[in-house]
Amino acid sequence: MENNLRVIKNVLLVMLSVLVAILLKELATMLIPLALALFFAILLQPILLWFERKKWPFGLSLTVIYLSSISTVALIGLLAYRTGLSLFEQKDKLLGQVNVKLNNILDWFEELSGLEVTSFNINQAFTDLLSADWILKSSGTVAGFLGDFTGLFIMTSLYLAALLGGILRYEQYIGYLESDNEEKEEKLLKGFEQVKSSIVTYIKVKFLMSLATGLGFGLVCWFFGLDFALFWGFFAFILNFIPTVGSIIATIPPVLLGLIQFDSTGTLLFLFLVLATIQFFFGNVIEPRLLGSSLSLNTVVVIMGLVFWGYLWGVTGMLLSVPLLVLMKVVMSQVPDANLIVRLMGSSKFTDEQGE
Repeated sequence: MENNLRVIKNVLLVMLSVLVAILLKELATMLIPLALALFFAILLQPILLWFERKKWPFGLSLTVIYLSSISTVALIGLLAYRTGLSLFEQKDKLLGQVNVKLNNILDWFEELSGLEVTSFNINQAFTDLLSADWILKSSGTVAGFLGDFTGLFIMTSLYLAALLGGILRYEQYIGYLESDNEEKEEKLLKGFEQVKSSIVTYIKVKFLMSLATGLGFGLVCWFFGLDFALFWGFFAFILNFIPTVGSIIATIPPVLLGLIQFDSTGTLLFLFLVLATIQFFFGNVIEPRLLGSSLSLNTVVVIMGLVFWGYLWGVTGMLLSVPLLVLMKVVMSQVPDANLIVRLMGSSKFTDEQGE
């Protein structure tokens, strides 16, 4: 009888997990801005607490933090737009370099095979590609993307304002929820503190490592004389926030541009080795040391979480995958029968204390 009940319980748990995943997918429009706002609020809570200790009026400190956060996001978006526009304005130079490389490859193939090969003009091909129909279709896609981004930005801003208004009083909310059980209240407080501490530590370290990686990429590209060095540094800074694969992807575009721009294979290989070394050093040596035991997640779990949340919420889910995994881990640690799953995700001081 007991075994049958355990089987039924496990089956129901699997069905519940599938249902939750479906709901997360279907309600992504509402849940993504809420998740973004929640993690921004957790990150900004220590700053809000500092203002309170300095006896700033709560409304004034909330306004300063809120406007500063919104301005920072808007500034990053503006920088991305300006650098992308600068890249597009120099497309003729890039296309000219690509055209020379392609024709050199065709000449080499013609000499090797003895076959006559027609020269290729990529500038004309690019002009033909940008037909009126293509521009019309693309304008609709761009307009849809800008509309979605604007809606996400507005909803996240509204959620952030509401969450910042109550984040300092979370102890009172938890005490109200578990007013009749001090043990559960203490457990929930520890869980929230663990989530807050882990997320703040992760974002701080990730920001520093992303900044260092971006500066390193930018300086290396500038030293090698690669075009758009500032853009590649900014590109690496942004992509490094995506766990595991982000910094690897950031290495590919400057190497491809080097393939077009450099005549020497040795220079191209050296560029690749330097960029790969920077990515490996900051991502696999310095970052784990700075995180230490405050954020202990199995590497396989991080990759699976990246795929899972990326499938559900796209790029935003990939950016939030590690904080969401931390949240899931702490929530699962509150369930007695889920101790094995928690330990498979990775050990930490908090989960070890729960198991004692």
